[in-house]
Amino acid sequence: MKSGDKLVIVGCGGAGGPAAMLAKKLMPELDVTVIRKEEFFIVR
Repeated sequence: MKSGDKLVIVGCGGAGGPAAMLAKKLMPELDVTVIRKEEFFIVR
């Protein structure tokens, strides 16, 4: 991906949170946005 690309992840309770962290770790130039309703990172 090129610099300035954006990734939007909807949901954080299941696989969304870890996916966002892994995407940011693998591609630091990526702009990651997580849309979530939960107050805490893992809700299960």
